[in-house]
Amino acid sequence: MNKTIVCGLIVFLVIISGAVCADQKRAGTAAQQKEFQSLDEEVQTLKEDVLKINHELMLLQEKLLYPSSTQAAVFVSIEPNPKFSLDSIELSLNKKVVGKHIYTYRELQALQHGGVQRLHTTNLTTGTHQLAVTIAGTTGGSATFKTNVGFSMKKDAGPKLVELKVVKTGSSKPSIVMKAWK
Repeated sequence: MNKTIVCGLIVFLVIISGAVCADQKRAGTAAQQKEFQSLDEEVQTLKEDVLKINHELMLLQEKLLYPSSTQAAVFVSIEPNPKFSLDSIELSLNKKVVGKHIYTYRELQALQHGGVQRLHTTNLTTGTHQLAVTIAGTTGGSATFKTNVGFSMKKDAGPKLVELKVVKTGSSKPSIVMKAWK
């Protein structure tokens, strides 16, 4: 009888110790999950901080590299025209090629819907500068074209912002007009 009681007591203690170990293991897992959650939240906060700092650094870099007194920027837009597709553009400033771009379908769609693309940003001295623009594309009948246009641009003190707009003309080829932004 004592053996039966002792065996029953041992079995009871083994069951209780297993249950206690399982509870401790679950409690340890829950604590680890809370710790991982806390670390994940800290990492997300750090990522947000890094992105904010990166944005601020980019703005500061632009101010330092292109001070407003010498800054000049050239933008491109197109007049909506379903019979015309812009393939590429090349920009020369003072007889030196400074920008080239080949358009993707999505970029062209954005421009067709009123979007504007910054093609080039630089520092320029005050005075007159020569811009030359070459565009290539296709017209309604899948005929390819290439158009070259030259402009004279006067840079005064302060930033100079110029828009090159591809517009419809009476001929099958579009043309480019230059517009200075205020």
